[in-house]
Amino acid sequence: MKDFVADLFFHFFIMMMIPLVNIILSRHKKGLKTYIVFLITIIFSLLLTMSFPVRVADGMAFDLKFIPIFISFFYMGPLSGGITIGALLGVNVFGEFKELLVLLINYLIIIPLFGFVYKNYQRGNPWKKLCIGVTFYILITGTRIIAFIQSGHSEDFLFLCSFSIVSLLTLAIIIYLIEMNKLQLAMLEQLQNADKLNAVSQLAASVAHEIRNPMTTIRGFLQIMKDENNLTSKQGMFISVSLEELDRTQKIIGDFLSLARPSSHFCESIPLTQTLLDVAEFMHPFAVMSNVILITNIEGNLVINGNTNECKQLLINLIKNGIEAMPSGGNLELHAYQEDGHAKINIKDEGIGISSHQIKQLGQPYYSTKTKGTGLGLMISFDIIKRMNGDYKIVSKESAGTTFHMKFPL
Repeated sequence: MKDFVADLFFHFFIMMMIPLVNIILSRHKKGLKTYIVFLITIIFSLLLTMSFPVRVADGMAFDLKFIPIFISFFYMGPLSGGITIGALLGVNVFGEFKELLVLLINYLIIIPLFGFVYKNYQRGNPWKKLCIGVTFYILITGTRIIAFIQSGHSEDFLFLCSFSIVSLLTLAIIIYLIEMNKLQLAMLEQLQNADKLNAVSQLAASVAHEIRNPMTTIRGFLQIMKDENNLTSKQGMFISVSLEELDRTQKIIGDFLSLARPSSHFCESIPLTQTLLDVAEFMHPFAVMSNVILITNIEGNLVINGNTNECKQLLINLIKNGIEAMPSGGNLELHAYQEDGHAKINIKDEGIGISSHQIKQLGQPYYSTKTKGTGLGLMISFDIIKRMNGDYKIVSKESAGTTFHMKFPL
């Protein structure tokens, strides 16, 4: 019994190398070197657990090789999982052919199952990932129990149950530690971005007037020069480009000022129906210039609480993004209605769409899907939605357009 317990602890500490190395490597820049070190750690833990199996009964021994294979597949990718399984089979080539055949059949069944849930695992939250890992291990434990009973060692069933429980807890702890480390790193990155953005925003606010005054003067002189009749076409083009870049710079400064400005706590009743119609009318010329048809379907008498000017800024930002997402033109639908005690707004375009990975990045400082974008517009928009006690969801498919769903309490 003492040897059995000692073996269990030994294998537990072998497996704990995986999250420990993962935490250490996560503090370094991702690259080929960190990838190789983590993969070597996983394969090393695999070889150790196979070399010193837990003896449950005469002729019956088990190890934790499933755990390194699971971690390599779901946290490093299918290729790494394949390499780990290859290492497993490679070691068993020197053993009994029957054992190698059983392993080969087992993993020919497991690999398609891994592939089937891989995308769901990557999209899932930590608790969903724990459930998937535990489910897989319970299935394996079931087959192990059947094999154990058929071998005639039912008197040692308690040892097998103890081993299975420890194995299950080990896998759950490893998944939990890796996921908590990922969440901690994500929070740290958000804090760093927030500090960086706050510093830049405050700096922009302090020098905005000093920058804007000479920019206004420069723009005025450029506009006068543009109206001259003796300019060549190339000179006229250069002046037009300069004016566009000045306007873009003015907008960026305005975005920084919006972020640096303290949040307004002023709340009023917003006639949402009329606000939507006003914004649609305001954006109509821009839509026409971009060969976009703006279609409105707005239910009457919608009223929400918030700041009217901020609400208009939010709608203008999102409609402008939708129009700019259709460089070849198309339809932009603006739909507003009442449902379940909420005013719901859908803005749907027929643009280029964005991937699920890009959707997760939206609203982060300095991240933009546009070549010359700063990402500040969406960041401000998300902040306005939050201040209005609203919620949002982005549904998009590449080459099939994007729909921005919002809802606000009535």
